[in-house]
Amino acid sequence: MSFVNKELYENAEKQKKSAQITREISDCIRQVGASTQNAFPLIPYLLYKASLYNNPFGITLQAIVNGKIDIDNDASLMAKETLTDDLWEHLLQLVTKYSPEEFALAVISPVIENDPRATMPTPDSILKLAHELLNVKAGEKVADVCCGIGSYIVSAAMKEPRAFYRGYEINVANKAAAKMKAELLDADIEVTLCDVFTLADAVKMPKYDKIFANYPFGLKLRNSGAGIKYLEKMSERYPGLSKATSSDWIFNALLCDMLEKDGRAIGIMTNGSTWNSIDLPMRKYFIEQGLVECVIALPGRMFSGTNIPTTLIVLSHNNKSVRMIDATQQCQQGRRQNEFNDENIQTIIDALEVDREYSKNISIEELRKNEYILSLSRYVEDEVCFQDGVPFESIIKNISRGAPCTAKQLDEMVSDNVTNMQYLMLANIQDGIIDDKLPYLSYIDPKYDRYCLKDNSLILSKNGFPYKVAVASVKQGQRILANGNLYVIELDEDKANPYYVKSFLESEQGHAVLKSITVGATMPNIGVDKLKKVRIPLPSMEEQERVAQAYEATLDEIAVIKLHLEKAIDKLHHILDEECG
Repeated sequence: MSFVNKELYENAEKQKKSAQITREISDCIRQVGASTQNAFPLIPYLLYKASLYNNPFGITLQAIVNGKIDIDNDASLMAKETLTDDLWEHLLQLVTKYSPEEFALAVISPVIENDPRATMPTPDSILKLAHELLNVKAGEKVADVCCGIGSYIVSAAMKEPRAFYRGYEINVANKAAAKMKAELLDADIEVTLCDVFTLADAVKMPKYDKIFANYPFGLKLRNSGAGIKYLEKMSERYPGLSKATSSDWIFNALLCDMLEKDGRAIGIMTNGSTWNSIDLPMRKYFIEQGLVECVIALPGRMFSGTNIPTTLIVLSHNNKSVRMIDATQQCQQGRRQNEFNDENIQTIIDALEVDREYSKNISIEELRKNEYILSLSRYVEDEVCFQDGVPFESIIKNISRGAPCTAKQLDEMVSDNVTNMQYLMLANIQDGIIDDKLPYLSYIDPKYDRYCLKDNSLILSKNGFPYKVAVASVKQGQRILANGNLYVIELDEDKANPYYVKSFLESEQGHAVLKSITVGATMPNIGVDKLKKVRIPLPSMEEQERVAQAYEATLDEIAVIKLHLEKAIDKLHHILDEECG
């Protein structure tokens, strides 16, 4: 047996040989026309095993499949499904070029760019950050929940081989890969094939000092019978828990159940779970129970195969506040993926103790006031204060979304002829002005009548910061149907001038107010309840009229400038005709 130790793992020359082995295996697979699925770490593992024999060329594929060499049943089955006699004969030629320890290193080495193993769920730089946060000590019990191909436990055991490591994985091929890697380390590592939620059914749930979990993004628990059973079991402990609750929080609950009193766990969550309304009851429970120690917003494009923004959550017991760190800018931009370098990781670790513009301790009281949202942007915006500020809802008569028309329904209503009916979409609002050439409709279904604009309605886009704002001008006899991505706000014009409110929402202060209630990173949006609650300055009607008149006068100037621009562009296109005609 040849164990991979830290010295070998960090040997630059050996790492080059390991990368070369990977490339040569890939070339061999391509030449034979075989699939790379499950090829890594299986093939370097089998070559490692073969290289230990005096006559490696006597190790045939049939001998591997029949279990005549020292590998377990899972590896034998994978070899049968993955290899052919022709491919294995080609691969065996590599044993004359490389040593057993170099093959062993190729089994456990992290992926490199363009590596066919690049389905590794947890990027190497996130693993390095996790090691700094968990700081595993000798003798501690460490779990990797949803361990995949064993990336975390392998790298953790390399740093501290004297701890006890347990991996849990539901996928047979991933579990087999993790066991192959674990076998080559001189450490106490076990990998168990199971649905992790079945651990809750154990007579005594296993407890750990440190836990790492890169659980599946957006998992539907209905696909896990054990998950549904665990959810039902939790319902009495977690008020507001339902089948709609994001699986992120169900996994987090399991981590807390598995955690020793003085332990620490890490989970990788989707960003939506940190702020959406569905998960409010779970966030409230975790925070009020002192289970959330820290949240770190990670940069986008950290994971191969997805651009989904993620958050690393640190769970422990008896926390009186939550440390929030925005690490979205602390990365090195890559062609396919972003990653942390050592300096980025140190910056994040330093931010655990020191307040910066990207790090802050948030009290539980402040979290209560903000629906337990775990996004730093909610708490670091400068508070906007106004004289004579009033809740927005105090000047609103009615607020609604636009018509929920499907594309098919809209196509049926569209007209090529000029009519008194038109349709307003988000794209029809540019620079705060509604296009005067809106698409025409042949009819408006009566069920959509209530979505038609009234004159002087304030229009506000629901999605995409900075938000678009406009005031509708509806002539007598004209009907304009608004799109579902718009808020249509009918103001009490005895209290507020629509053009004054528009000018405020488009100002820097207005932008700050709307940003303070924005949620979502991939698709920024504002909810109607929060929109009603924001405060806006409301001076006297005389002052509002003065601002509104100046605003409308500027709109008229813009309209004139646009008309001149259109005429100039038209003239540009006919210069040749005019000069040579």
